[in-house]
Amino acid sequence: MNQETKTCQNCKQEFTIEPDDFAFYKKMDTPPPTFCPDCREQRRLAFRNERALYKRKCDLCGKEVVSRVSSDAPYQMYCQKCWWSDTWDPLEYGKDYDFSKPFFEQFKELLQKTPHIALLNFNTVNSEWVNQETDVKNCYLEVGGHFNEDSAYNTYLLHGKDCFDNYWVMHSELCYECINCERCYRTIFSRDCFNCRNVTLSFNCRNCSDVFGCAGLRNKRYYIFNKPYSKEEYEKFIKENPITSHENLKKIEEKAQEVRLSIPHRDRFVVKSTHVSGNRILESKNTHNCWSVENMENVKNFYIALQMKDSYDGSSIAWGELVYENAHSGGVYNTKFSAFNFGAGGSSGVQEKNTSYLEYCHTAPGSNYCFGCVNLKKQEYCILNKKYSKEEYEVLIPKIKEHMNTMPYIDSKGRTYAYGEFFPSEFSPYGYNETAAMDFYPLTKKEALEKGYLWSDYEQEIHHEFSDYKIPDDIKDVKDDVLKKVLKDEVTDKAYRLIPMELQFYRRMGIPIPRRSPLQRHKDRIAKLLPRKLFDGKCQCAGEQSDSKVYMNTSKNHQPHEPSEHCPNTFKTPYSSNKPEIVYCEQCYQAEIS
Repeated sequence: MNQETKTCQNCKQEFTIEPDDFAFYKKMDTPPPTFCPDCREQRRLAFRNERALYKRKCDLCGKEVVSRVSSDAPYQMYCQKCWWSDTWDPLEYGKDYDFSKPFFEQFKELLQKTPHIALLNFNTVNSEWVNQETDVKNCYLEVGGHFNEDSAYNTYLLHGKDCFDNYWVMHSELCYECINCERCYRTIFSRDCFNCRNVTLSFNCRNCSDVFGCAGLRNKRYYIFNKPYSKEEYEKFIKENPITSHENLKKIEEKAQEVRLSIPHRDRFVVKSTHVSGNRILESKNTHNCWSVENMENVKNFYIALQMKDSYDGSSIAWGELVYENAHSGGVYNTKFSAFNFGAGGSSGVQEKNTSYLEYCHTAPGSNYCFGCVNLKKQEYCILNKKYSKEEYEVLIPKIKEHMNTMPYIDSKGRTYAYGEFFPSEFSPYGYNETAAMDFYPLTKKEALEKGYLWSDYEQEIHHEFSDYKIPDDIKDVKDDVLKKVLKDEVTDKAYRLIPMELQFYRRMGIPIPRRSPLQRHKDRIAKLLPRKLFDGKCQCAGEQSDSKVYMNTSKNHQPHEPSEHCPNTFKTPYSSNKPEIVYCEQCYQAEIS
């Protein structure tokens, strides 16, 4: 088919469907979407509650546990032990399909009736407050990570140990306030660093050790603000400029920021990849409109994903093939319009069964060939949680899809949901402000309600009286009694406390006590990320220097232009024209930084 321009029924903006897109929809036997890519992702994220965790009682055993679902929500909640047990049967909630009312109305009834699992995590040890994590030990308030130990407040930490307050960090140890770093040791307040050791307040450094406030270095040691020093001079500087002091740290951060803005930035972060568009793409091919992804092939419209093939439209998803409009899942095959599905592991976390051929399923681990099921475990050939024979299932499914088109669901804002749409956002078990959608599509309560999202005003009755305590400027002056204090966030005035392993970490690393709560620190890190949007850009290499005259080029090997000429290259980049960074095309960047 030819390229086609459509108008998003949600934001009313135009979006384009390419011939390759139509080929994929035909392969998946689905109609083209009626929401644009951004609105589709926002809708998926509105179902992902990462950090709004509550203490409430399990509706089966009565034990108080940590839960994603607040006690005022119209949903049953079972603790993990009860949810995975045989003491209840999801099939008992099964119902015959009713052709007299829209499919989504029947799905919503099942969503509200069946018990939801308190938290999604597997194989955890002493890690009561982690969500959507597997194989972790001694961790606290972690989200989306795997194989971690003695860590807290991280988002997408994989294979981490003794790490705190990081975003998208892998195979690292003793890292603090890092973003997009891999294979780092004792690295703090740094971004986009790889294979680094003893690095502080640095940006885009590789194979470096003992560098402080640096940017764009390769294979360097004993550098301060991008200048070389002897080992003795470096150690003297560290001793005379301690970051144990909160006030001193703020001053040094300003200088490090000046250094970061003084070097060229690459137009996009794309490594070992071909035919790709988006940003932060590693080892991928034929990957388009994708952000923070690795090992992807023949995919489009993915946001935070690993090892996906021949798939479209996914958020926080990994290890899948032939997947369309899926979210917060892993180990899925040929699955459409679904969320929270993964290879079933039960309480042991060991994958016992794959998950495949699901449509419109919300939390159906280890299930295959199911349609419209909710909170189902290791089943096959089910529709609305009712079991069928293979033959009955195959006869009924085409009739249901036809019925979804002839009697579509109309939501509160007049949007039409026929076969081929993800769950209506008004079905989410969470308020918009409880979900990851607020990270990338922030809305006020008024804006969210006007757009048809839910909003949660629930607050547990926890009364905090702030301690009459002033956090010492230097970590050296902080005593153990801080663990008993209720601290006040300097931005939101919300209460927060320190946990013992957190205080031990600050002392070990020689860094001051944070003046902001874990949630606010997460928001601060999100604010540092580049937008999930590409702008028209032009290389700022003006021959011997940058356009701004801030950076003087060191190499004469700038292709495709002569050393004295301005680079003619244009590109798509997440850096908008009003950003302060110096942005070079890939060729000019590699000539200067590699």
